[in-house]
Amino acid sequence: MAQRTINSPGVEIRESDLSFTTPAPAGTNIYVTGFAQQGPIDEVLLITTKQELVQIYGPPTNAAEKYFHYTLSELLNSPATVYAGRLPYGTGPGDGFGSKYSALAYPVQAFKPGRAHNSPSTLSQSSSAVYVIGHPVHFELTETQYLGILDGSGYTWADTASLNANSIDTVANIGKAGIIVLNKTQLANNAQFEGTYVGLLNNTQNPATAFNSITAVEAVVAEGDSDGRTFSFTTLPDNTLTFDLTSSETDGSGQSISRVMENLTDYDLDSQAFSDYLQFGVFKLRKSIYANEATKLDYVLTDIVTGSVTANRKQLNPKGGADVSAFIENASDNSQNIKVLVNDNISGRLTGNTGLNDQGSSLHAIQTLDTLNQLFLSAVPVPGATAFSTTNKLFPLGQFTNQKVTDKLLGNIPNKLERSLDNIKNDEVYNIDVVVEAGLGTIHAVSNAAGVDYYDDEDYGTSVSAAVEGLRTPNDLSVASAITLKNDYTTIFNKFEKFVKPPYEGGDRGDCIFVADPIRQIVIKGRNTKPLSDKTKNFQTEIYWPIRHQFENENTSYAAVYGNWMAVADSYSGKQCWVPSSGFAAAAMARNDAVAFPWFAPAGFTRGLVSFANDIAVNPNQKQRDELYKANINPIAQFPGSGIVIFGQKTLQKKPSAFDRINVRRLFLSLERPTKQLARQFVFEQNSEFTRTRLVNALTPLFERAKNNEGLFDYLIVCDERNNTPAVIDANELVVDIYLKPTRTAEFILVNFYATRTDANFQELVGG
Repeated sequence: MAQRTINSPGVEIRESDLSFTTPAPAGTNIYVTGFAQQGPIDEVLLITTKQELVQIYGPPTNAAEKYFHYTLSELLNSPATVYAGRLPYGTGPGDGFGSKYSALAYPVQAFKPGRAHNSPSTLSQSSSAVYVIGHPVHFELTETQYLGILDGSGYTWADTASLNANSIDTVANIGKAGIIVLNKTQLANNAQFEGTYVGLLNNTQNPATAFNSITAVEAVVAEGDSDGRTFSFTTLPDNTLTFDLTSSETDGSGQSISRVMENLTDYDLDSQAFSDYLQFGVFKLRKSIYANEATKLDYVLTDIVTGSVTANRKQLNPKGGADVSAFIENASDNSQNIKVLVNDNISGRLTGNTGLNDQGSSLHAIQTLDTLNQLFLSAVPVPGATAFSTTNKLFPLGQFTNQKVTDKLLGNIPNKLERSLDNIKNDEVYNIDVVVEAGLGTIHAVSNAAGVDYYDDEDYGTSVSAAVEGLRTPNDLSVASAITLKNDYTTIFNKFEKFVKPPYEGGDRGDCIFVADPIRQIVIKGRNTKPLSDKTKNFQTEIYWPIRHQFENENTSYAAVYGNWMAVADSYSGKQCWVPSSGFAAAAMARNDAVAFPWFAPAGFTRGLVSFANDIAVNPNQKQRDELYKANINPIAQFPGSGIVIFGQKTLQKKPSAFDRINVRRLFLSLERPTKQLARQFVFEQNSEFTRTRLVNALTPLFERAKNNEGLFDYLIVCDERNNTPAVIDANELVVDIYLKPTRTAEFILVNFYATRTDANFQELVGG
């Protein structure tokens, strides 16, 4: 039995392909990422109308933006639920990123019960103590400094600290802090106050009598000094924000950012047992997407980190077995944005102390300093209290930059794409059925081949032409530029493939399919020239071999390619423009799902008609379609009286099996997601015959529905003592084996005509 990949309670889906030949889905959710002239970057937005598309992202101004815009536009012509993510312009990782790392260093003091509040103790405490966190210091870091803090080689943790943040005056003295929050990436905060901010609270604020854990937003307005320490901050006026900072506990409609902060977890931390816990919320502030508020800042919660400041603190393993770490440093390892470090003298990392007393309560408490408590309502001020402000604010995480990206440079597209896909990686937040390339592979490969950091599909120079011509060979590739062009495209393809593949195959999701595009310059030359318009050119050399070479190493049932590009009317330039076919193919899938089911083929004259396209780059005949199909490339053809039709439904899986067809791949995906949702309800139930029977009974209607609607010939669900042996049960596992006989499509219809004698008996002729 294959080893599971999940390590926390949940449901994992696996497949076994036994088909070698030698709840109901609700809509079709499609994700598109690409370049636009405006709008939020590195965010997932639900786009519902073309008006909204233009309002948020603006009209397209160049070829790369047109691919993104018209792919979204075609999807909006379909019943699909459309999600979009804008890639940032700019060199390297792009706008929103700088050249440095950064950190927030929070000073901490320790106070022992019974001692005067003006008599702080050392940080290392063997008995009960209260740690109080003060206003953080902001540092900009070189990569060397960042790595030195991360691995502990660049500083030494101090056993004394002061709530007066001035004591943390250099990077070398950052060990005087009690808590350090590192910016894992080179995120930047700009002069318009857009960027990443961090909020902090302790367990007593979850929830409070009023939602007031965040009362201000503090922004950085200048770069750090020679040692990286930042001194220039400003508090943003409330009228520059589209959201409320605080709200009353009785205001049911008030969704303040404090309310968000105080409900970061779905379990209640408000007890003494969690007094050593902290919660960090990471927020992205950016200009509002709404036109009437375009000068104000909106927020998006991007990350949550919760855990104990005690290194050896354990919590119950929800899967059973040995307890697991509750340490916040370990919790932050799963964050894409921040790494939290705790002073060794607070965490007790070196002592092995569990952090709990005999009653199971936290030995130490950690509290943030705010205007309400001033150290728990004490009349005695904290030493140096006038030298710092309180912690009930959002603090800037990223380095400051006043650089505004005006040049539409592409930068590192693979890196930007990976970040965009990371935003929708969580399948418990986003249901995604289809991801489309929208020409990104062409943009990346062709701009690299041209040696430029921009993309122009009408004038791309002789170097690109030479690379494309190098693909037009029936032999193995030998032209260096052609090999590089193919490899650059493959870099983009691999990012998408990793995203759609299941975790047990090294992927991220395993519940969606990717639609790829051939390189534009294969099928369209210059602005509007079709290679086959030249009658001296032949289909095999000009179209078949270059597309085959482009995808010859791709072998996956989670991706498909359609060998064409589509022409649409560009309402902004008044010209016809060529756009990728991936959006049109995904729109056909959405229309298919609306009138039938995902296990029906999104192809043919019934469910494969292409809407809103004026022309296609290549119109293959039957023989040419045969060649493409044998190479797992789905043809799109134009038929007189019928229009443009998708005439194939193969995946890129080279091995002949049920999974080399899109309808079977999508059949499995459409059944796996509701199976996971249903099975999740049985997590933590007793692993007994009764539970297993209930689970089978819950799953059966799902598969009966597929069978009754032509998705399955038959199925078998096994969940009993045969696959749930004592060893399996003792491992806290429950195994369900589901065997499916998927329905195949009639793609090759053979009609035989027979001429017979007048006195022939038809029943005898057919063998009846």
